Amino acid sequence: MKHILRHLTTAIIGLGALAALFMVVQPAINRSRTQSAREEQQAADQQEQDNLRRVLPRNVVVNPDGDRQLLLAIARLEQRDNVKASLIHEAHVEGLRLDGRGDYLQRGRGTRRKVRWLLESQHQGVRSSILQTVYDNELFIERHTASGKRIEKVDLWDLRRQSQGDSSSDPNGGALATMPISPQLTGSFGGLPMLLESLRTHFEFTAPGAFRAPESLGLGPQPVLGMIGRWRAESLAGVLTDLSDTPADDITSAVLLQRLQERMAKGPLPSRLPMNVMVLLGQNDLFPYLIEFRSIEDPLSSDELEPQALFQLSRQPLARLQFHDVVFDEEIGTIQFIYEPQAEPVDVTEQYVERMQRREAVQLAQQQRRVASEPDGPTR
Repeated sequence: MKHILRHLTTAIIGLGALAALFMVVQPAINRSRTQSAREEQQAADQQEQDNLRRVLPRNVVVNPDGDRQLLLAIARLEQRDNVKASLIHEAHVEGLRLDGRGDYLQRGRGTRRKVRWLLESQHQGVRSSILQTVYDNELFIERHTASGKRIEKVDLWDLRRQSQGDSSSDPNGGALATMPISPQLTGSFGGLPMLLESLRTHFEFTAPGAFRAPESLGLGPQPVLGMIGRWRAESLAGVLTDLSDTPADDITSAVLLQRLQERMAKGPLPSRLPMNVMVLLGQNDLFPYLIEFRSIEDPLSSDELEPQALFQLSRQPLARLQFHDVVFDEEIGTIQFIYEPQAEPVDVTEQYVERMQRREAVQLAQQQRRVASEPDGPTR
């Protein structure tokens, strides 16, 4: 019994000593935890500031004139009966340089427009290509990569019908040709109008400035209008965060900005995310002769550069499209747009509808924030 009591006494004394020790060191533990949490928060705050400084650089001074100029360029493309051009593509991804060539054909206007856009490249003997063609009210996207071939199809009539809330299932009485459509929907028919509309949706631009065209564009004495675009905050949130669990009606500016703030604090930005984009339009014809995206490692993404210094060609662009031998309104035969898929296409119309709805929700959120930021409120 004495043996048991001695062990119990020792245990009680030991527990008491541990309790006393815990009481002594607990404040130090709490201070350490508080310090660690404070350091983590400071690191997250610094990461957020660094990321925002990258994607919203102070040397890209946006101006509504840039957006209007891009809208004019889209309208000019829409008014062209025919467009024919060759193009050169250059990209730098994860230390690899990819070069490609292609051609662009556009015939007709609006809903009757036909497009054929082919881009081919080769790396270490492996050929890859992407073909986008609009014909007979369908958009086909055919991709050839090292992993195989994939063909996607979008029913443009169904896309228009769903966007307009029309319950009819087939065009009749010329409805397809006369149905009113939004500029956003027009841009979804493929080709350069779609690309420019996408830029206008995701980026806000500086005021256009006139520059001497780079010799590689072959424009001779025709100057170019240059603009630098930086991300719209809401669009960036839509790109960097997953909104699939958020109904389009619930996508507001506040929700998007909150998601963006959380993502900015989490860690570095993806290496393939463009920090800014340069667009060069012909001063006379407003054709987009050059579109260049800059990566986070590109010196031209630095916010320490003077604004004018941004208007130069990158030595290692994330991606650059350069058009040459551009011809307007020259007859293009219908046969060049005929497309017969060599494999069963995957119908992605519903995905395009969802994408369009979310894009329109993001644009509405952008408009709401702009209206709310006006000092006198919305103007009538």
